[in-house]
Amino acid sequence: MFARGGRRCAAQYDEDAVTLAVQAVLALNREGLPPPAGLLFASVTPPYEEGGSAQVIAEMAGLGDELFCAELCTTPRDGLAAVRLADGLIAAGGGPVLVCAAHVRRPEGEREAGDGAVALLLGENGGLAALTPGPAHAEELRDRWRLPGDLAPRETDVSFTDELGAARVAGIVAGAVRERSPQPVSAGASAPPDAAPLSAAAVLVAGPSARSGGRVERALGGPGDPAFSRTGALGAAHPLLRLLLSLRAPAVLIAASGGLGEALLVEPLPDGAELAAAIAGEVAAGRDVESVPAPPAQLGFDPYSSAPRAWRERGQDLRLEGVLRDGRVLYPPPAGIEGERRALARRGRVLTLTRDHVYPGADTVEMAVVDLDDGSRFYAQVAAGEHVEIGQEIRLVPRRLHAGGGIVQYYWKLAPCR
Repeated sequence: MFARGGRRCAAQYDEDAVTLAVQAVLALNREGLPPPAGLLFASVTPPYEEGGSAQVIAEMAGLGDELFCAELCTTPRDGLAAVRLADGLIAAGGGPVLVCAAHVRRPEGEREAGDGAVALLLGENGGLAALTPGPAHAEELRDRWRLPGDLAPRETDVSFTDELGAARVAGIVAGAVRERSPQPVSAGASAPPDAAPLSAAAVLVAGPSARSGGRVERALGGPGDPAFSRTGALGAAHPLLRLLLSLRAPAVLIAASGGLGEALLVEPLPDGAELAAAIAGEVAAGRDVESVPAPPAQLGFDPYSSAPRAWRERGQDLRLEGVLRDGRVLYPPPAGIEGERRALARRGRVLTLTRDHVYPGADTVEMAVVDLDDGSRFYAQVAAGEHVEIGQEIRLVPRRLHAGGGIVQYYWKLAPCR
């Protein structure tokens, strides 16, 4: 969805970096592939500043509990840094690895930012591209930071960022790439036999702002960012979005922010161009809205929640597990009934619906009963900004309900299939 006055990808008030990341992971085609052994989550806008968010993604995406998880939540460059870490895990026999990055705009502004997420599954064989980590750089050179107690991030002067900040770091990394000229061989995949020399690869730069990154990219002869005008800057997810859009030809992808720089050599395999075209079409699509709906007033709305309750009911709330009885999945699991636990289907059709005008967490909430494809029935809210009709095919989507008791309550809502 895009908002007028800048046309940036806009999440609804019941979405955050976790729900966006879950949707990106669920969109991956993992049929016939081994389950991931690792999950790396990158975001500079995680819902929890401490305590971690990757475990929620693992639960809602059904990744299992035998999973190594780690998070990178420092700078927008962290999406690319996660690929480097995944490469190391795979080389050490710890793959395949899921890398996902997500961003939601901070309420303090970020005029050029957008909301979105990208997920990659990295492994040893096949795939869409060979990825080779390149040179890195680190120095104490801050463009955006937050001290304990700060209500909003601090930013250095934009002219410094454009001239000496991230732009300078990106230039240093680009120079190191050209000096080293690594061969296109990755622990994640095999390079094509006719791989182009590094000198023929386009240089792509993702900085903390379109201006700082674009300035260096133009100086290095890069093609420019084809997504920014439609998506805005997606924080740690933006380098990964540019990676996907580059799968038509060899490229050197550089991400720089906060005095940190990272390079990745991308060598597309035969099927990469098809995915790049599909992603480009998705970036160009969307619905115009007059404005991004503001979250409803929730004064006095503080439902009970706690860490023990969240843990105890995580199977029901996050994984949507019911009890299998007589060929049907009973959900919620009836008290006192034991049996095989099975997750609900994620698609179905609307049986009936109503509008709740007294729900305290929103002004008006559309509610629906759906017949799921596995024969079960599910009663839930319709996702913010969506509308369903009787008989319409729907899908279950991850959303946040509230943060009562200081714990974010995640659940599933309904959205039309498109």
